[in-house]
Amino acid sequence: MTRIKLRQLCCFLEVFQRKKIALAAEQLHMTQSAVSMSLKQLEESVGAPLFDRTTRSLVPTLAAIELAPVAERMLRDGRHMENMFRHAQARGGRLSVVTTPTLAQTLLPSLIAGFLAEHPEIRVDVIDVAPEHFAMTLASGQADIGFGFLGRDDTELKQHRVLEDQLCLVMPSTAPPVERDHVSWTGLQRIPVALTRPGYGIREIIDRTTLAGGISLQVSHEVGLLTTALGLTSQGITNTIAPRQIARLPFFSGLAVCRIRAPVIRRDISVVFQAHRTPSPATRRFLDYAVEYSRAANQGSLSRS
Repeated sequence: MTRIKLRQLCCFLEVFQRKKIALAAEQLHMTQSAVSMSLKQLEESVGAPLFDRTTRSLVPTLAAIELAPVAERMLRDGRHMENMFRHAQARGGRLSVVTTPTLAQTLLPSLIAGFLAEHPEIRVDVIDVAPEHFAMTLASGQADIGFGFLGRDDTELKQHRVLEDQLCLVMPSTAPPVERDHVSWTGLQRIPVALTRPGYGIREIIDRTTLAGGISLQVSHEVGLLTTALGLTSQGITNTIAPRQIARLPFFSGLAVCRIRAPVIRRDISVVFQAHRTPSPATRRFLDYAVEYSRAANQGSLSRS
């Protein structure tokens, strides 16, 4: 038996009800030959004739009488399924976003708040994981989209950069205004800093940069989260190194930000998604909103530089 198509069932039911191909074709906005062909294909699929032809009309066979309620149910279920998916696409559904703890506490909440203000019908779940698990969580399909630092594209993931950023020296606002505008990595050697533990988050890129330059930093404190280092700095206990966008947020008071040069280390934030997976409508809306949100954020950052 060949596969039965819903279009064939639709033609069959119209002919079954009207008993004439011409009337059925008119109702379906099809040619009579197209309706006849659909009936012939359906008869071949079920393996039995569906109508006896008379000079004036078509008479349903026993097979047609038995098929009619089944065809009606199949068409009803098919239309219900179409409406269900159409409604889901229109409403947006559910979205899961994976990010790191620091971004979950700082940049992501305002992004989600703005997104939900425009799309209240979409439910957003946040999965916060350690930086080393960020890419793996997304690639394994545990989240629809990621918000964080990827570094570079790979075969499984693609990214759309939404926030331009760089690493900066962050000091208490009461610190002496010496070289407050900028400092070199070499100049950091004489400044105590609190950093996240080795291999965690931005510590990896900091260690790679200092190793390449033969630089030895004075690590005054090792912490689990960057927000902890920023909190210690805001109380005048030490200094730290952090992305500029995060250090300038209003969550942390009493901080001064100084650009690090020679070299400038980029730490851009991206919306990340699976390379070989079609984004859901909710994922698309989030990406579009993030692009608009970042445009305003980047312009504000440039104006403060």
